[in-house]
Amino acid sequence: DDGRLSLTSVIRDVTERKKAEDDLRQRDLDLRQAQKMEAIGRLAGGVAHDFNNLLTAIRGYGELMMETLEASDARREDMGEILKAADSASGLTRQLLAFSRRERILAHPVALDAILTSTEKILRRVIGEDIELICVSQQPLGYVRADNGQIEQILMNLAVNARDAMPGGGQIRIVLANVEADGRPWVQLTVSDTGGGMDAETATHIFEPFFTTKGAGHGTGLGLATVYSIVQQSGGSIEVDTEPGRGTTFRVRLP
Repeated sequence: DDGRLSLTSVIRDVTERKKAEDDLRQRDLDLRQAQKMEAIGRLAGGVAHDFNNLLTAIRGYGELMMETLEASDARREDMGEILKAADSASGLTRQLLAFSRRERILAHPVALDAILTSTEKILRRVIGEDIELICVSQQPLGYVRADNGQIEQILMNLAVNARDAMPGGGQIRIVLANVEADGRPWVQLTVSDTGGGMDAETATHIFEPFFTTKGAGHGTGLGLATVYSIVQQSGGSIEVDTEPGRGTTFRVRLP
């Protein structure tokens, strides 16, 4: 200008635009994840129903054959193992049905502390003697509207998940308490372990179906996905607090 060289600098604040783009990208990822979960859920539900029909036949014929065997017959033990395997497979189909939201839910007012008390003995057998189990419940504890069997599934899956995180032993702490959140009353189930914890990247995938950090042949990757589906069906929420070397804590809130 007038023989002189000048510099014009234009600065534009794009913070809001960047935030809008990030929000749109996240919504797109959430939508894709929801569509993927729905597709897997439909597949899992269909497979589970067909598989359950086969298991009913296997168990029925197994029980009929068991009745024909004398008490001293050595084959009774083999048949018992077949029936036991059928029961285990039936448990897996219940997880698949719960995950796909196609299992019949018998929701009614239940006391979580009563369910915890009735399943505590089983939990102790499942987690083993090298892990200390501590159960604490606030009194009086509010009731939640849920299905007894599904609450037992939540407790069992979270306890087994915590056990697997502590191969060298440790402590699992289960706490039930009344809490207030979003202006509403909830009952909160907290399951903590003293295991190795998880990094942030792993923690973002733990509720995805068939995702597992265990080796081949160990775990189906459906445990936490099933817990997540049950909690969502019950109108609740679940969150995880974890860090490498500092254990993991799951908090389940049910209305």
